[in-house]
Amino acid sequence: RGDGVIARVENERIARALRRKRLPVVDVSAALPEPVFPRVMTDGAAATLLACEHLRERGFEHFGYCGDARFLWARQRGEYFREQVTRVGKTLYEYEPRGAGVRRPGGDHEVQALARWLAKLPRPAGVLACYDIRGQHVLEACQLADLRVPDEIAVIGIHNDELVCDLCNPPLTSVIPDARRAGYEAATLLERMMSGERVAAGIRTVPPI
Repeated sequence: RGDGVIARVENERIARALRRKRLPVVDVSAALPEPVFPRVMTDGAAATLLACEHLRERGFEHFGYCGDARFLWARQRGEYFREQVTRVGKTLYEYEPRGAGVRRPGGDHEVQALARWLAKLPRPAGVLACYDIRGQHVLEACQLADLRVPDEIAVIGIHNDELVCDLCNPPLTSVIPDARRAGYEAATLLERMMSGERVAAGIRTVPPI
């Protein structure tokens, strides 16, 4: 019962359920390859560029990326970061988990695999994690590999989840999305649709803070 929905459309099942409701819908997730509804999302390229510039300003010459293959937006952020690092003449080292023992992100086996990957990076290196929980995994792996943060490995997350960032040891630096503006953009779109306006199922990006 309602007149409109703002939803995180994480998969086709959710999309089908929302289509059946025949209500105006605004999607605030970047999970599906093509938008089924009007979508409002953080500008992933702008977020990774902020991280790249932050690391370069601090003199880092080596760069790593720790993604999460389960999520489209995480893979896209890796592509953006690779392009940006390559554009300034540097090489991006990307973590690619292999084998059945490292399939669960953040599990003991995977953190051990992350530690082995980090130990092989040229140092000092700046590592971008696709989101904050992934950044927490990288910091745990740094402890396991006895790598000093940020002297040997500097770590940046995306989303600025304050609880996760503050619980990390050391606290995690993170790109801050403009969540408030994204919420207003989504609500404004929904209001227009609920008033009868036809809004195309395109993507509207919001730059990070």
